[in-house]
Amino acid sequence: MLYRLIIGLIFYCLLPLLLLFVLITGRHRQGLGERFGLYPALPVEKRGKRIWLHAASVGEVQAARVLIAELRALRPDTGFVVTTMTLHGRNVAARQLGPDIPCLLAPLDVPGIVERAVTRIGPDAYVCLETELWPLLLRTTAARGIPTVHLNGRLSAGAAAGYRRWRWLFRRVLANFAAMAVISEVDRDRYLALGAIASRLQVLGNVKYDLQLPEQPDRVRQELRRVLGIEAGTRVLVAGSTHGGEVELLLPLVQHLADDGGWLVVVAPRHLERLAALEALFDRRGIEFDRFTALRGGSKRRHPVVILDSLGELFAMYAVATYVFCGGSLVPRHGHNLMEAAIWDKAVFYGPSMDDFRDAVRLLEAAGGGFRVGSAAELTDRILDFEQDPEAYRIACRNAGVAARAQLGAARRQARLVVDCLGG
Repeated sequence: MLYRLIIGLIFYCLLPLLLLFVLITGRHRQGLGERFGLYPALPVEKRGKRIWLHAASVGEVQAARVLIAELRALRPDTGFVVTTMTLHGRNVAARQLGPDIPCLLAPLDVPGIVERAVTRIGPDAYVCLETELWPLLLRTTAARGIPTVHLNGRLSAGAAAGYRRWRWLFRRVLANFAAMAVISEVDRDRYLALGAIASRLQVLGNVKYDLQLPEQPDRVRQELRRVLGIEAGTRVLVAGSTHGGEVELLLPLVQHLADDGGWLVVVAPRHLERLAALEALFDRRGIEFDRFTALRGGSKRRHPVVILDSLGELFAMYAVATYVFCGGSLVPRHGHNLMEAAIWDKAVFYGPSMDDFRDAVRLLEAAGGGFRVGSAAELTDRILDFEQDPEAYRIACRNAGVAARAQLGAARRQARLVVDCLGG
């Protein structure tokens, strides 16, 4: 009640100024009605129930997409509504989830607005992902008898320390959950320290890392080795999801391996819009390369460097890698999904910028299958060190695979938790 009173007073006292700010600057105008819970009429679920999934932004949207697929497999008649905190997240959700799933902006966690939003959406269950804990929304859904579930829960050490100062509040917030699924034992301990009810809390893995290999992974591997012309004894470095400015840092390593013989370097830009700039960079440095699409079309590889110039191929490309570097990490782009390589039993190297995948870093480093490097020079040194100790590297790769496979089934387990809460 204290939280509700304070938030309500602050918001409604400042509302005229906030609206004036929007009117003058135009900022936050898009989707403003949805922020106030003024949603359009939603289609009536003909047979099944409706689940409201709330995600913060793009990363949680990916998790929501996986969960929806599993929930549909378990309850085909279920309908869904997805809300996000950001416009970008909402737009990505609309593109990825299709026209049959309404994608909206989340309501402000303010008295009056929250109640209106819950009424308009009319969910039979409310599911929030990762760290999206909004006190009034959780209280309102639980008070109306709507099963409220927390999935893929995680808490960083810093966030947990900050929340502990407000334990009196978060204990009551967490009590609204009928069930909670967290990523790891560490997260479980942190939630319990905030007052979560132990009997409602389970460790079920990370949906984002619930990755399945193709049905015939050996066939995929053999086909790529054929297309790339990889001979026995050739070592392969795959630099995946690289960004602008990052390949420049990696050039000494690429040049060294290309000149050394017995190596193939596959460079995969994160965005295909960078292909022309990447090719121009290699041309200026005198690095000859082949394009993967040309090889896929039947051309024979002539150079020790290949540019992956097509979408959707990187995950499979890790199958033929000897060493993997995860891009977006030597430059401040917050990294990419390490588990896409680890599930192929590949140890992964990455730079210091891995903010979006700290949990994956934690899992791999704890298992001994992930290696943080501070620079491209350090990456070179680590690879050359492992070249001298192949047994240590074999163990690191095995450990990475074990850590990745521990996440398998996370989506199905968490979807089952929601279905159990829904009941008949």
